[in-house]
Amino acid sequence: MATKKQIFRHSFGGGFASDFGPSADIVPNASGDVVFPFLVDAENVFYELDGGPHKIGGTTKLNSSVIASGAEIMGLVDFWRMGTGGAGTQQRVVHAGTVIMADAANGTFANIRTGRTEDAIPSYCTFDDQLIIGSTSTTDNPQAYDGTTCADLGGTAPRFSFSCAHKNRVWAAGVAGTPSRLHYSALLAEDDWVGATAGYIDIDPNDGDRITGLASHKNDLFVFKGPYYGSIHRITGSAPTGSDAFARIPFIRGLGCVWQNSIFRFRDDVGFMWSDGSIHSLNSTASYGDYSEAALSRPIHRYLREHANFAYLNRCWAATNVQRSIVLITIPIDAGTFCNQILAMDYSHQDIRWALWPAYNANCVASVIDATDNSRTKLYIGGRDGYVRRTDVSNRSIDAVTSIAAKVTTPYTNYGSTFLMKTLSGAAVGIAQRVGDIAFGWQCDTQAQQSQTVVSQAGGNILDGSATGFTLDDPVLGLLGGSEYIDRFIEEASGEYRSIQFQATQNTVDGDMELHSISTMNEIGSVSMENS
Repeated sequence: MATKKQIFRHSFGGGFASDFGPSADIVPNASGDVVFPFLVDAENVFYELDGGPHKIGGTTKLNSSVIASGAEIMGLVDFWRMGTGGAGTQQRVVHAGTVIMADAANGTFANIRTGRTEDAIPSYCTFDDQLIIGSTSTTDNPQAYDGTTCADLGGTAPRFSFSCAHKNRVWAAGVAGTPSRLHYSALLAEDDWVGATAGYIDIDPNDGDRITGLASHKNDLFVFKGPYYGSIHRITGSAPTGSDAFARIPFIRGLGCVWQNSIFRFRDDVGFMWSDGSIHSLNSTASYGDYSEAALSRPIHRYLREHANFAYLNRCWAATNVQRSIVLITIPIDAGTFCNQILAMDYSHQDIRWALWPAYNANCVASVIDATDNSRTKLYIGGRDGYVRRTDVSNRSIDAVTSIAAKVTTPYTNYGSTFLMKTLSGAAVGIAQRVGDIAFGWQCDTQAQQSQTVVSQAGGNILDGSATGFTLDDPVLGLLGGSEYIDRFIEEASGEYRSIQFQATQNTVDGDMELHSISTMNEIGSVSMENS
């Protein structure tokens, strides 16, 4: 017989974490507050500052006509050329099929180079008002694009795979014949690779690895090797000779980078992916070395082990949206040979919080200044279908057609008492008023999930005075205008349990979900040791 009622209010203290198991031992405090330390599922969401999961924005196509007959977009970059007119000129450059294409910031792409190797992985570096383009192909020469002409990079440049600007030079690596050789151009001369002030540095040749990545960070050039043994090296100095000559200093062994395009910046740090799919940072590596428990991706290592297609991790791309404090990392999973999943790393909290964004068709990702949205920096994705797409669009659908399926599943919890039976007698979800309805469900122990209850997110007098929508169909406007945070009560919630799990989903076209809390009313019953 039930003898006591308790009300618990749950908040969200972590993101998707496949490695923590299905349950969490959490005990309500004296006020009945419960914090879920992680989530079992977090799909197509990011996290508000209080930890609440919020459905991601939608997408719109940048190009109205398919690129390269629908070939995979292998690379995407936002190229700005300053020139001498006092204002920059923007172009988006893509690799698809056998061509390199660029637009004039208008979504209409035209060929700037043909005859490239299909499915080769490009890399991009801006230097001297030009876009320097490398490729993993052993037959494609490096290119220099000045906004008008895309031609072979002159000066007997090595046939490198990737490059990086550092201290007024272009540094390049990934040459098939000399896999451990780091090349550098002459000062302020991307087309001079054999002159008196140009040269190269051999980084532990014949160690079983090759150079796989470069990053200029805090006055040093970091050189990554892989994909087998792994090592990271620092290049100090500012000239080939003299009192401040270039020097190599080993940084770490046993850890490296899977490929150049997986390197990204966040906070005051540089992140990178290793060949086992794990994601690390220079700061944590400096503190803990190759200790895997210090990896940024530690909560999702089980997911990576079980799903990442390790043979194609060199096709991964990473890009940062500083305004959102989110890094998107494309990755091939299961049988995919091109990237077919997005890992979302939310670093807006002290602890890194992860989510999966399967709704987006993304083979590559880039940070792009979006002139159509007040020149905000957004993440654009290049798909496997020949389209480039803007993300973070307010209508929260894919190309204004397909709904985005957001899903949040909490771990099971017994509230610190596995012997006591509890009965759920009511529930509430704390939400911000948004477009569409939420489906809310709960599962008691091993029983089937209770029939999901549709929870309305609408309220009265939301900007446009309606109970169902927002002016301009922009939910963000509602938040900026002081949208109401409300609890929606579910009186029919019921079920006897030792442990209970909750789930919220939202899957309607243009629908949103911003979940901040889950409250339950429970009747505490007697001790039971009966096995179910």
